[in-house]
Parts: sequence; C-alpha cells; structure tokens
Amino acid sequence: MREEKLSDAIIYDKLNLLKKDFFGYVDRNTVKIDGNLPVFYGYVISALENSFPELPDDDFDDFIDAITYKVLDASHEINDFDYIRKVMASALRTKRRKDADTGINIVVGLKLLKNGDCIHALEYLKDYSGLDAKLGTAAAHCYYLLSLCEFKSGVTPISRRPGEMELLARELMLTMAREHPPLNQLRQLKFEDSEFLEKIFWQMIYLGLEWFPSERWFIEAGLRNAVDTGNTEMRKKLLDTGSERFYTDKLVLREMYNYKLETRDAGGAAGVVNQMLMQYPGDPEPIYLLTRKKASYHSFRKLARVQRMPVHILEIFDIAFDLLTLEKQDAITKIADFENEYPELQYYLTTLRYIATDFFSDDESRVRHARKTLLDSVEQFCRQELKEKPVNT
Repeated sequence: MREEKLSDAIIYDKLNLLKKDFFGYVDRNTVKIDGNLPVFYGYVISALENSFPELPDDDFDDFIDAITYKVLDASHEINDFDYIRKVMASALRTKRRKDADTGINIVVGLKLLKNGDCIHALEYLKDYSGLDAKLGTAAAHCYYLLSLCEFKSGVTPISRRPGEMELLARELMLTMAREHPPLNQLRQLKFEDSEFLEKIFWQMIYLGLEWFPSERWFIEAGLRNAVDTGNTEMRKKLLDTGSERFYTDKLVLREMYNYKLETRDAGGAAGVVNQMLMQYPGDPEPIYLLTRKKASYHSFRKLARVQRMPVHILEIFDIAFDLLTLEKQDAITKIADFENEYPELQYYLTTLRYIATDFFSDDESRVRHARKTLLDSVEQFCRQELKEKPVNT
C-alpha cells in the first residue's frame, strides 16, 4: 500500500510549529548559539530534512531566512559586523537556491533597519527595492532619514531645497509609482515583529503623496495594503484622500464602493454607483449591479441591458442579488437553472454553491466572510468574461 502524503496545509502547519519551536530555542539559548553558529545551523538542517524530506527548495530556504532573522534579532552582538558576517556565512551554507544571498541580505537589512542603522541597512536593501513595495519604502525611508542629517538644525524644511539623500528617496518612490512592484509577496517580510515595517510603509506612502500629489499609485498601494492587513482606519483615510484628488478615477470609485458595502452604508454605495454612471455612462461595469435595494437593482439591471451586458452575466448578478437579500430558495433555483443553461461555466457555479451555503449559516462571521467573497468573486468573474467575450447584440 502506497504511503499517504500529507496535504500542503498540514505540512505548512507542521512547518510553522517547528519554526516556533526554534524561535523559543533561540530566545533561551542566544549566547550559546552565537558561540557556535555552524552547529546550530546544522541542527536546523537536520530537523528540516528529518521532518520534511520532500520540502521544496523555496520553502526550505524561506525557513532558513526566518531562523536567521530570529538569530539576529535575539542576539546582543548585532552591532558587531564580524558577527553579522558569520551569521550570514553559516546561513548561506545551508541554503539550496542559487540566489540564496537574496533572502539573507533582506533579513539582515531589515534587522539593521529595525535597529535604526539606516546607513548599513541601505547597503543590504536597496538592490531589492523592486521585489516588493514594502522593501522599496524601507529603502526610501533609509534615504529619507539620512536626508534629515544633511542640514543644520536651524534650517527649516520649508526654507531649504531637498538634499541628495532626499532626492534619492523621492526618486525611489517615483520609480515604484511608475513600475508598480508587487506588495506583501515576500515571505521574508512576514515576521512576527513587522509592525515597524508597517509604520515605515505608511510614512513613505504619505510622503509620496506629498511629493507627487498626482501619482495615484500611492493611493492604490496603500489601499491594497490596508485591505491585506485589515487596517480599516488607514483604508478610510486613503479613500478620503483619493476621493478628493482622484474623484473621477474608476479604481478609487470601485474601492470606495466596496468599502461602503462592507460597512453597510447603502446610501453611500448608491451615491458611488450614481457617480460612476455619470463618469462612465457607456461602461458596463459589473459593480453597478451590486446593490441590495430592489428598486435600485432593477433600475441598474435595465440600464445594463441597454448597455448590452451579456445575458449570462446578468443572470450571475441575479443570483448574487438573491444571496445578498437572503432569498435562499430563489438563489438555489437560479443556480440550478444557470447550471443547466451554461454547463461550460460549471467551474464557477461550484464556487457559487459553496459561497451560498455560508450565506445561510447561523454564524454571523461566516455570513460576513461569504458576503465579501461573493462580491470579490463575482467582480473577478465578470471582468474576465467582459474582457474575453464580445458583448451580445
């Protein structure tokens, strides 16, 4: 009988438990580890290979990066660069990928940044600023802090021109606004005490908006991070800023609409929809139809027909509307009818069935999660369909 393999979810749960065990060991034995780094890393390799013999190289190396950050964070020798080089050398010998130095340089740079050593942190971070927006803002933050030392204390920011370091900070922020790097993608950024990195990100986003008020990317990146991290306060603040500076921009309007829906502000959501109708009267934006007021829904549905919205998308919105208004039987019937009419879309109907089950749960948190999942999935599905298929005549 073939040996049963653990699912990926179980493997990663066990991997995280092993990581926490090592973190506790590092906290308790930091002096001992610092005195014999090769032995410690050998212990880490042995534990990984014995517990996870088929672990992919990426996950193996990411584990080493996380352990390395913890070793540096717990040590009292962090200001000794000979010590840092020894840690890096020991870690690099254990890693598998050809670009093994990337993750190590990032975690060393982040630890130095946390310690306030911007000069040395910059040496490790600046070459990787395009890998993730938070690395970019971290590097720009280093330049910006160094810029504050370029002038005498008697010179106020208003009365001086930007110095070399501030210009480098501005240049890096502008580069990110032009190139749109990914955000929250690197595992090296997801460590336990990453709050300092969040504060840096928000500071630089608002400096970017101050330096380049017409660059929408700072609003876009900030909103994406606010949603990812569940930061409602910053999300609302950015939406207020975005609605003032980019009040005709579809992305900002869409994000404002989603926020109004999630906070159950039906009147505000309707106002955003009406604004979108005025700004983009010929655009069959799927989001027009996501309202829980029947009169508004049917009004927008008629408009969508006039704009030649594909019939199958209208039927998807009918299902979504019934779910949002908790019309259980109507939703179930329409899902079954849709399945018979469009068998080629079975893959998406399966998703809708799972979401619909949670809509009628007694657990309010599951209902809230289902509501958000429905809105996100319908929007993504309809955008893809409208992009790939011609509009019915």
